[in-house]
Amino acid sequence: MDILICAVPYVETEEAIMAPALLKAAVQRHGFKAKALDLNIEVVNRAEEHPRKDEIYEFFYSQSYPLSLTDDIADIIDYCVDRICQHDAPVYALSLLTYSCQILTRWICAGIRQRKPDAKIVVGGSGIKKFVAEIHVNYCTTMRKMNLIDDFISGDGELALVEYLRGNKEYLGINTLDWTRIPDLNDNPYPDYDDYDFSQYSKKELPLNDSRGCVRDCEFCDIIEHWKKYQYRYADNIFAEMLYQSEKYEIKHFALRNSLVNGNMREFTKLVKLIADYNRDKERRNQISWAGYFIIRDIKHHKPELWEHMRDSNGEIWVGVESVIPKVRMEQMGKGFENQAIDDHLEHAKQYNIPILLLMIVAYPTETLEDFEYTKQWFRDRSRYARDPVFAVLLSLASILPETQLARKSKIYGIKQGDLPGIWINQNLNITVEDRKQYLKELDQVVRDSGFVTNTNYETLKHSNDEFDS
Repeated sequence: MDILICAVPYVETEEAIMAPALLKAAVQRHGFKAKALDLNIEVVNRAEEHPRKDEIYEFFYSQSYPLSLTDDIADIIDYCVDRICQHDAPVYALSLLTYSCQILTRWICAGIRQRKPDAKIVVGGSGIKKFVAEIHVNYCTTMRKMNLIDDFISGDGELALVEYLRGNKEYLGINTLDWTRIPDLNDNPYPDYDDYDFSQYSKKELPLNDSRGCVRDCEFCDIIEHWKKYQYRYADNIFAEMLYQSEKYEIKHFALRNSLVNGNMREFTKLVKLIADYNRDKERRNQISWAGYFIIRDIKHHKPELWEHMRDSNGEIWVGVESVIPKVRMEQMGKGFENQAIDDHLEHAKQYNIPILLLMIVAYPTETLEDFEYTKQWFRDRSRYARDPVFAVLLSLASILPETQLARKSKIYGIKQGDLPGIWINQNLNITVEDRKQYLKELDQVVRDSGFVTNTNYETLKHSNDEFDS
């Protein structure tokens, strides 16, 4: 074996992480032998069974834990190092999907260094930075200085990891912040999940990447800063992978890992028709299904036959409405659709029985107290859509992410930021940090009272004592 590729914990998901399988296929295409390990699910399952799991999770995020859990934390670290080092490889590639992977990765690397001092350790993935669009890699620089890693890879690893194994460390993306973009996603190999044990996952599904980047220009988004050009795969290419993977692994549900499924309407329309035609005359258990992020457009672009094919393809859509305040959503966020288009999509989804996860950004920097009340009433007035078709509402307190348009407009909006993206005030409005946190709690209650299921992100509420300098 030339390389072990491992998804390191901790990512808050019980779903399969695609990166090791995709990178394995990429290096194997060029003659290298590889193994793919999704270590995250193994640690998630172990933590979930622990009677003090919340304290275990706190260690993953902050590295803090009570002394009474010292042995338990050490056991998790030893388990991770054992699982990696049981594979004898000259290169260990550790993939960090999110920032929350950094703490455990540091400990894992120290363990690998002790047991396999001659092996190379290379890290990559969006989690090597705090935020996707950040313009530095302090974590990797520090890890190299401490001799915990040898190298790091930025951006798309499908090309850079092959060059790394060839010994070409001058390739753009290896130990540099700039990186080489994949010219054509349709040329990527299908992920190789042969090393995955799908019995470990609570939901049987296969990740599938159909696009990168976005066609929208939302000012709060860091994805468009990272992938500056929208790339997509052709419908025939995606459908061919679905057929291949579903037959090979006997799993029919696909989680589309992207920013949006309907960025290219021509290809999306063709894809859902291909799936719908395949599903026709098959029992439900033998049909393909999918879930992915979906943008609202003027309803004229989403015609009745499209909704029919989405229904027959067993689609589930995660819709980024973000705000129901027209001036905020259209003039400031940059989302170009009227409130009527939201209602049209809700009505069509209900008519055609298409499940929706509604994504909302709560207390945007330019929202007023009157806007807060408007949003509460908007949900009360749409209680008929609770659970059908809206199976859940995800409420997230607004954050100002580094290097986004919103961050660059902070002075224009009168925003003063704290140490974290979720801690800020608009000095032009009489709304405090605590006001926004309280509003999130109130809105969550209103949405639930209206019959909806909520999956509220309270992460920033943990920092309720953060204050600004006078």
